[in-house]
Amino acid sequence: MDFSLSEDQSMFVASCERLVRERCGFEARHAAVRLPADAPPPLWREFAQLGLTALRVPEEVGGLGRPPIDGVLAAQALGRGWLLEPFIDCALAAATALARAPRGAARDAALVAIAEGSSIVVPLAEPRIAACTVHGTAPHAAVADAVIFANGERLCLLPLADAERTNWRQFDGTAAGEFTCSLEAAVVLAQGRDCAAAMAGAAAMARLGRIAEGVGLARAVLDLTADYLRTRRQFGQPIGRFQALAHRMADLAIRCEQAQSLLLAAAMKLDAADGARALDAAQWMAHRALRSIGQEAIQLHGGIGMTDELAVSHYVKRLLAIELELGDADTTLARFAAAA
Repeated sequence: MDFSLSEDQSMFVASCERLVRERCGFEARHAAVRLPADAPPPLWREFAQLGLTALRVPEEVGGLGRPPIDGVLAAQALGRGWLLEPFIDCALAAATALARAPRGAARDAALVAIAEGSSIVVPLAEPRIAACTVHGTAPHAAVADAVIFANGERLCLLPLADAERTNWRQFDGTAAGEFTCSLEAAVVLAQGRDCAAAMAGAAAMARLGRIAEGVGLARAVLDLTADYLRTRRQFGQPIGRFQALAHRMADLAIRCEQAQSLLLAAAMKLDAADGARALDAAQWMAHRALRSIGQEAIQLHGGIGMTDELAVSHYVKRLLAIELELGDADTTLARFAAAA
């Protein structure tokens, strides 16, 4: 499988990396997580200007209509900068779900708004519906303008303008929210197989995006750890020269490379017959890599790695959060084995 990037992909990734370097420094991100959970996402306007919000929006409604691999490349590049914006939930998952629904006024308007960056729509995986009321909890629901969810076999788009909300920041600094809203405002976008296809596409794209974000952040953690090992001195030399520590760093780098390779393979095979199995393989490797890289990075930094002032402590918390968001590793491995 050829993992070489096209010229357009290389330029796009370079733009994302430049944004991370210039606008996603640790101090800026550390200040952003101190803002209220319902504060506007710090760089959402810049994301829209770069075309990030339009990646998965079809061309017929003003988007770029790019394949999953481009979303993965963007998520990986942005992941290096402690991603606080709802890029994965809105620009990848929700846009994918809407794009798979039949064309209609409400569907097209929602996609246009996502592409322009003027509206944030997030998927709701487990809505609780009773007495014409929808109650749900979702990442970035604190700043969402609408949610998309399955009500039985109907795909619904629900504006949250009149919702009652409780907002908070999770332990990794990302925003989340719980809301209650009347079901009467929901618009049905698709039914039956179209609904199932839309929600399945959103779930798969969200998993790919989370893994990609984790791989990007893991690389940032490895870079921070390598820098620390080069500067921290013991017995008259940098501790990075100690063979045992060098071997541990090499093992972590290999795990990161394995996770990235399976991620890219899963993105390129997403719509193939064995796409689901490839995605399970990528997720299981991500579980294995993200946890070990985070734990080893803290251990190699020593006590200072736990302090609030050091970037690595916050990045590792996000790595652990990504692993939790992906779901259970054992279930993923069992599903992969059953599909053999």
